[in-house]
Amino acid sequence: YEKNRSFNRIMEVSIRPLKIEDAYTSVKWRNDPEVFKYTGNTYNHEITIQDELLWIKKVIQAKDEYRCAILVGNQYVGNIYLTNICNTSAIYHIFLGEKNVWGKGVARQASQLILMYAFNSLDLNSVELHVKMNNERARELYKRIGFQETFRDEEWVHMVITKSDIRDI
Repeated sequence: YEKNRSFNRIMEVSIRPLKIEDAYTSVKWRNDPEVFKYTGNTYNHEITIQDELLWIKKVIQAKDEYRCAILVGNQYVGNIYLTNICNTSAIYHIFLGEKNVWGKGVARQASQLILMYAFNSLDLNSVELHVKMNNERARELYKRIGFQETFRDEEWVHMVITKSDIRDI
């Protein structure tokens, strides 16, 4: 019983704005092909710590972006973003760099947190995302949260969510 009880324990997930020192962790993820295979980013060279520090310094100053670290307890496990924040919409992005939290509900909880921020604090009307066609687990998660497919192309599924679409899952 005790074994099952700890297995079913809900992880404490939170998000916070990215910090420059996050680069020392996230640079490892950017160089892991398994972590980045479903993202829109592909690199033909190793990302150095200098590259990652420059990137974080740039994005945390961007006025039309809200880029956050995903934390489980105090451990930094991934990133979640709202980009292209304009008028009443934004574009959503997420990746979990720590593989030991994959499939444990972390992405769902982090997504709900950033969407609450988008709709309640930023007063957005809609949030869009683009997910690779072959990333079936992510597409299923987005549907369960309330994202609805708008169109597809050869590689991507485009989805959108409004405040009234969010499902409490």
